[in-house]
Amino acid sequence: MTDQNLAQAAQLAPIIERVHGAHHPELTRVREITLTLQQSNTDPRTAELFNELRTLTRNYAVPEDVCEAFRATYQALERADARYAA
Repeated sequence: MTDQNLAQAAQLAPIIERVHGAHHPELTRVREITLTLQQSNTDPRTAELFNELRTLTRNYAVPEDVCEAFRATYQALERADARYAA
């Protein structure tokens, strides 16, 4: 699945994991899922992976204690999810 939103999220996910991972341990799995989605064209688990992302991120809710890169990552993932679901 090549998608600019996924590409952006995949680029930012390791950074926000490093910066915010201590307070947001779910970011490790968010990074793993994001990279899987970005690297696979039509992974049969795509719907399942987006469902897991929605659960992990509480429907892409951005916590108050994070930076703009964190916000941009979740927004990009949300756009990719909406595009996939369309």
